Amino acid sequence: MSPGIVMACTLDTKSEEIGFVCEELRRHGLHPILLDCGILGAPSIEPTVSRAEIAAAGGSTIEALREQRDRSVAIPTMIRGLEATIRRLLAEGRVLGYLGVGGGTNAALAAAAFRLLPYGMPKMLVSTVAAGDTRGFIDIKDVMLVHSVVDILGLNAFLRGILRQSCAALAGALREAADSASAGPAHSRLISLTAFGSTTAAAMRICQDLTAAGYEVLTFHARGTGGRAMESLIREGRFCATLDLTITEIADELVGGIFSAGSGRLSAAGAAGLPQVVLPGSLDMVNFGARNTVPASYHGRSLVSHTPLSTLMRTTPDENVAMARFVAEKLNQATGPVAVLLPQRGFSAYDIEGGPFWYPEADAAFCDTLAAELDAGIELRRIDAHINDPACALLASRMLLDMLSNDRNIPL
Repeated sequence: MSPGIVMACTLDTKSEEIGFVCEELRRHGLHPILLDCGILGAPSIEPTVSRAEIAAAGGSTIEALREQRDRSVAIPTMIRGLEATIRRLLAEGRVLGYLGVGGGTNAALAAAAFRLLPYGMPKMLVSTVAAGDTRGFIDIKDVMLVHSVVDILGLNAFLRGILRQSCAALAGALREAADSASAGPAHSRLISLTAFGSTTAAAMRICQDLTAAGYEVLTFHARGTGGRAMESLIREGRFCATLDLTITEIADELVGGIFSAGSGRLSAAGAAGLPQVVLPGSLDMVNFGARNTVPASYHGRSLVSHTPLSTLMRTTPDENVAMARFVAEKLNQATGPVAVLLPQRGFSAYDIEGGPFWYPEADAAFCDTLAAELDAGIELRRIDAHINDPACALLASRMLLDMLSNDRNIPL
């Protein structure tokens, strides 16, 4: 089997449309790899991997799934088989990219595939679901979405045009991915950074400092998906160090906001042994949507409308103690060098003297608890400055660069 573009599809209902897509891919010099995840009707085109093989990889048989006639069992089984098959193809070096085409079921198959494919590998979904809430399909991956406008149900001039353009775009993305892979910077010069609107000033200064030192900075928007994407890329070995300026996602995880990155936040860098500098950026706030989405139990709290669709809630001393313990537990497990920098005049643009979230006692609760619970071997510095002050950003950059200069595995 030659390397090519993987398509997991239900060929019992989409054979005609997928056949057309295969012709278009071949026209661009690409080899389609068809994984048949259909269950009922027979396909009219030959798949690369049959539905029987997919079902077996998922722990069942096509015959058993047909007899049960239960989609709640059949679809998860075929997805398990699809995941096992894609892992095998990746290990064999067969996957150049992925193209999903179809409605809800085919989009669910694509979502399972996207989770397994590395960043930078072209991924595309052509579907009517592209016009809805796509978080469940994209998650944290770099996926191109094409709204097919019409259902993928029978070929017509309009749909042929959409599919032709999609295949051409995927072919172009594949060519660009090959060029980028050869020209991109090595991981030994890449640093990850987290930012938020309320820490932008600090993030911009840090980017300037690290770039001037010869490094390239990838900045992640700390809104849940950003933190999870950064942790995922760290686990893939993409970075030489991380400057975790903005850990507001921890507040959302512990207090119930909408931008949680999960309980695994602050884990990957420590497990990988990467040098990391951590600041309490935007820990003064929990994130919600529009004002009317804030839970009733929080209506008496200090709230600020960041935008009409974004409401921030000030954290309390007790919540900050819980966050400090979370951070200490994560950082104490790190296998590489760690340093913490604590600005004493506020953690965000709102947490500043005269600002709506100025609450020194709450910030002190975080700082003092963290200082008490961090292992003695972890460097902790306090600076009499606001997090967005140039002096704080400069010190954070210097601390990380000092770590890198002391790490013999990282070229200067």
